[in-house]
Amino acid sequence: MNVHKLGKQYQISYRCPNYPGIINERFRTEEEAKLRAAQVELERKQGVLLPPPHLVDSHYHPDLYRETITVRQLMDEYVSLYGLNHWGEATLSCNLHRIRHYILPYLGDVPLKRLTTHRLECFYRQLQQEPAVKMKGREQEERTISPSVIEKVHAILRSALNQALRWDYLRGSNPALAVELPRHKRGKRDAWTEEEALHALNVCADPILKLCIYLALGCSMRIGEILGLTWDCVHMSEDEIARDDAWLYVEKELRRCDRSCLERLKSQGRDDIFFTFPECKQNPGSTVLTLKTPKTESSVRRIYLPDAVSHELRARKMAQEALKADLVGEYQDFGLVIAHPNGRPYEERQIARKFRLLIQEHELKPVVFHSLRHSSTTLKLKISGGDIKSVQGDTGHAVSDMVTDVYSHIFDADRKHLARMVNDQFFAALNPEETKKAAATPAMDPATAKAMQLLKDSPELASAFLNMAQLFSQSGK
Repeated sequence: MNVHKLGKQYQISYRCPNYPGIINERFRTEEEAKLRAAQVELERKQGVLLPPPHLVDSHYHPDLYRETITVRQLMDEYVSLYGLNHWGEATLSCNLHRIRHYILPYLGDVPLKRLTTHRLECFYRQLQQEPAVKMKGREQEERTISPSVIEKVHAILRSALNQALRWDYLRGSNPALAVELPRHKRGKRDAWTEEEALHALNVCADPILKLCIYLALGCSMRIGEILGLTWDCVHMSEDEIARDDAWLYVEKELRRCDRSCLERLKSQGRDDIFFTFPECKQNPGSTVLTLKTPKTESSVRRIYLPDAVSHELRARKMAQEALKADLVGEYQDFGLVIAHPNGRPYEERQIARKFRLLIQEHELKPVVFHSLRHSSTTLKLKISGGDIKSVQGDTGHAVSDMVTDVYSHIFDADRKHLARMVNDQFFAALNPEETKKAAATPAMDPATAKAMQLLKDSPELASAFLNMAQLFSQSGK
């Protein structure tokens, strides 16, 4: 097989069994062209020569396409035919990131027919040692790819291979179904107790952050839903408040979206954007700030307002009206409840920064803002006596399991109370005499019981208390 120089490149030409026409391949150097020519000759002698995957048409040569298709080609079709039809902007953006950085560099050129369960398991273990890709605009320390990211990569591959079976690109079974992922211990998200949440509200002096905390705790709203809340969705007239009928409607969330992902979805008629905020910078970036529909259909919901939340919302409304009067012509009125003094929207990272400062300044338990949704869910489950459906209506989850399994945190105080109830209502029957004796003893009122416990826990206080009592008794003689 001869190598021909064409301009600044080198070309080889050959024929391949079951493929019509001559195949031409070009290379930058003569050495690369000669190596490829030798490879073609060897594969021809071994009877395994196939045309380059990008030259084979799946419609005209289905059998040949099945032999040559690579993971890269499958991923392209998977995103175009499946992803753009099923994913929202956020999922599309995240999945494209994982495909681009964590799948294609390692498996992109692997023929689909050679993708086995063993190869996938080796791939996932390799990922554990690889450095994570730093996200633009986010401060991240040097670290390896986390197990949770590997799980998401596996979910993409498993779904893509299911589509490959549907499209007849793959024969047999899905190799991803039998994979054993690397084991890791899932950490539980910390959340504030009732007392910690109330203390945070008492010490919070920032009116914007305070209202965000009220909405997260009282209405179980996500931060994107809070920042995307507009006044036309808040119903709290004097009449409605008097009837305990004040409510708000969650129908949109504020989110910074990838511009290219939005354009791809729009081309498919899947544009779920209510509004795109005008750019502050002269040069448009790769992302845009939008008001869009929430993440799931069940997230669109009506939430009834506790009086305390209504009060905070009314105070915020009055403050905004005063700002509008002062900044005539300068206030950009987008109808947002949570807005900067000029009317522009707050972004999630800005609220997160305020929240971190609150925690640092007042030495609160370190949690993230989303943890307030966990605290809210647990509080409502406790107050409602386990009314899961009512709580689910507030949180906007599609399935009740998310409420009970993921977002509910049972705090130690409640568990201690439960232990006492089990003892009193079950184990006490083993010792009926002790039970009678306990019943005959007058019950201590809560204040006295609390004082007794305090003295028990702090001997130095008990000592001071006894000294004081002795002084009073001497002065009374």
